[in-house]
Amino acid sequence: MKASGQSFLSLWMVLLVLVPVVGLLQLKPLRLDLTEDGEYSLAPVTKAMLAGLEDRLQVKLYFNRDIEGAEALLPQRLLMTDLLDEIASLGGDFVEVETVDPTTDLAAMRDAEHVGIEPLQLTGQQLAGVHVQLQYQGLELRYQDRSEVIPFVTSSEFEFAFTVRLAALLRASRPVIGFVSDEPPLPRPMPGITREIPATRIFEHFRRSLGERYAVRDLDLNYEKRIPEDLMALVVARPRNLATQKLEYIDRYLAEGGRVVVLQDFEEVNPATLDKQAMQTGLEDWLASFGVTTDPRLVYDNQSITVPAGVQTIKTPSGNQTVPLNAKYGFGLKLEGNSLSPDHIVTADLAGVLSLWAHPIGTNSLVSGLTSEPLLSSSPQSWLLAAETSLAMNMGNIEAMDQAARQSGAPRSYPLAVAIEGVFPPAFVHADFEAAPGSLVVLGDADLFHNTTFASGAEGNADLAINLMDWIVQDSALIALRSRGHRQRPLTDYAEIFIAANGGWNQPIEKLEILHRDSTAHARSMHRWIAWGNVLGPILLVLFFAILHFTYHRRRAKVPFQMSGGSK
Repeated sequence: MKASGQSFLSLWMVLLVLVPVVGLLQLKPLRLDLTEDGEYSLAPVTKAMLAGLEDRLQVKLYFNRDIEGAEALLPQRLLMTDLLDEIASLGGDFVEVETVDPTTDLAAMRDAEHVGIEPLQLTGQQLAGVHVQLQYQGLELRYQDRSEVIPFVTSSEFEFAFTVRLAALLRASRPVIGFVSDEPPLPRPMPGITREIPATRIFEHFRRSLGERYAVRDLDLNYEKRIPEDLMALVVARPRNLATQKLEYIDRYLAEGGRVVVLQDFEEVNPATLDKQAMQTGLEDWLASFGVTTDPRLVYDNQSITVPAGVQTIKTPSGNQTVPLNAKYGFGLKLEGNSLSPDHIVTADLAGVLSLWAHPIGTNSLVSGLTSEPLLSSSPQSWLLAAETSLAMNMGNIEAMDQAARQSGAPRSYPLAVAIEGVFPPAFVHADFEAAPGSLVVLGDADLFHNTTFASGAEGNADLAINLMDWIVQDSALIALRSRGHRQRPLTDYAEIFIAANGGWNQPIEKLEILHRDSTAHARSMHRWIAWGNVLGPILLVLFFAILHFTYHRRRAKVPFQMSGGSK
């Protein structure tokens, strides 16, 4: 057979093989996800829930078919539809996916409004004026007689939002979390009247954040005979002088295998005026019975937020001008990097947490049978200041606090939140008592979950709250799913490395000033080398391969040509 005939036959054979393969792939798509966290494929927890379906799951997408003017949403939608195709494929006959367009279907618009899916309003300029376009990107899940809604979903949160709501649908009822505090109760709902939240109900945003996943129940221990048995966890949020009888209920619940989160504090701070009032929660001696100590002193950290600390008048050619002064506020701790435990699932993938007026937690004297692990810690450049220290944010007070901190001794890191597990010995005598392993989390800063902190946009605090409750109720798989693709790659701190190599921070103040200046110069020099490396590195690499290519072909050109069979 001639060479041309062989080539033609080979081409037909390849086509005969490829056509069935492509057809099979259309029936069961094959997706290859090479990302480190598997961001573009379904997580095991999602697959397990789909495998556990016993009835039909109806998924309705409310999507605009026409996204002219909002083309930036197209990549998100492609990713979400790909994941939904995979969900439908894994669910088989138990999953039904439907897409509707509320902008062209009046019935779909009414359904969207009924279930609580609201469009994103995008404005644009047209010749006739301002044009408002409605973009729907919501999702409704129906299973048996229950439904869950995602009002507006983005691709980065799609699988987590989907799986959380699927988990809620598969449960007969939501897990219950009990809440013990001295806050006033919510007023009773009245038809047609907006229910006002009392200003002293300072953990309401915390409750609402938990309410997306759990049923949050306020407990009045004046009337309860004991902690209800249907609770999955109990939050004790900065009570004031908790009565002994109430503490007995909490003690028994924990000793019998309960899960308790304690928000411990020693002062109430008015966020508007920064006035503080000393207080005792009544939990101090109870925690000490387990070997957990809480220090009333405040942690002052050099790794902190920057706040406006006043104004300064400077002379300029055009006259005197007033400019704002900003300064680091050591009581506003920026917990990031090594301050978040990399080994615990609650904090491993958090970007950062804001802590205000925190107190250290000690676990060096834990009783036998208990183990502890720090979740949050201050930076190595931290000190303790007296509880009476002023919290004012003016420049004079900040400079005085900084000087007092550095003169108080060598800096070190302090644990601010600790998770403790094991069999807790009861601090009281209980009748018909049965010991079981439990969990206790103690946070030395109740302001972590204060309304003001949540409202300030500290997203890490809200993530910490949900992660903490997911872990303590044994729902850790969803924590890993939420943080997938959000892992922070910490940058090398060349200044800290230089300081550690030259004696650290435990030196006289005059040497620290020189060390700080030299470390800043060293870090700036390293950053400059890295920047030039990024610029010159690719150029030098291309030149290297070009020279290699030129040398190879030059040597090949010097080799005499030989006919096949060895004849010249």
